[in-house]
Amino acid sequence: MHKRYLPITIAAALLFLIALGGYIIPATPDELPVRVLLDNKGGKIILNHTAHADLMDQDCSACHHTTGNSPNPPACADCHAAKFDAAFRTGHQKTLPGDQCGTCHHPTASINKFMHDEHADDYAGGDCQACHHDTSIEPTPQSCSNCHMDGSNSVLRLRDAAHARCADCHVDLYDEGIKGCATCHERNPAKTDEPEKRACSSCHDTPTDQLVPTTMNAFHAKCMGCHEEQGTGPFGDDACYQCHMK
Repeated sequence: MHKRYLPITIAAALLFLIALGGYIIPATPDELPVRVLLDNKGGKIILNHTAHADLMDQDCSACHHTTGNSPNPPACADCHAAKFDAAFRTGHQKTLPGDQCGTCHHPTASINKFMHDEHADDYAGGDCQACHHDTSIEPTPQSCSNCHMDGSNSVLRLRDAAHARCADCHVDLYDEGIKGCATCHERNPAKTDEPEKRACSSCHDTPTDQLVPTTMNAFHAKCMGCHEEQGTGPFGDDACYQCHMK
């Protein structure tokens, strides 16, 4: 009697092995993965990659924000680590392409979006002392960098001095954190052979795990933010079970 079920058992086993191989064997570089298994301490997630790529009209940058429209974006965990520790600091230098160093290590940035005349006329009403020091320090307003220099121990650095002054008026931009920087600053990409790669803390006071979200925080913000914006799919604290498998 049990022999009748032998073909069914064999067929089921083959289908299982084929399905398992689809998750284990990576797609070829020019082929988009059909599904992606995301490991997470809250339970693994099977992401239907093909469906999401179709929904976004094959626009990789909709989710992979550092790659433009490259068909082979780096893995999220290459930048968004589970934990920013010594292992990440060592490993990311091998996993990330050299031309992406400037994404995080950006030693230079311009403020060419800052318009001095507009600030002087519209915001300060012609009162230079609203931004520059009052007459007890500098009788005639001068360039901030004349006194505030990087590396100086006697006075604030230029960046800190300017930020402290600008923050008095631009509280809303500072409340946005790093997102508000682009209103004034335009990053100058570091060259691929740029020798200077400074630590985040040399410019940013925000801890690294907040400045660069961990894998879990990055997934939650990106996935649930898109679901909420589209008005479909799971989002919110009570919808965890719709993605996570125990």
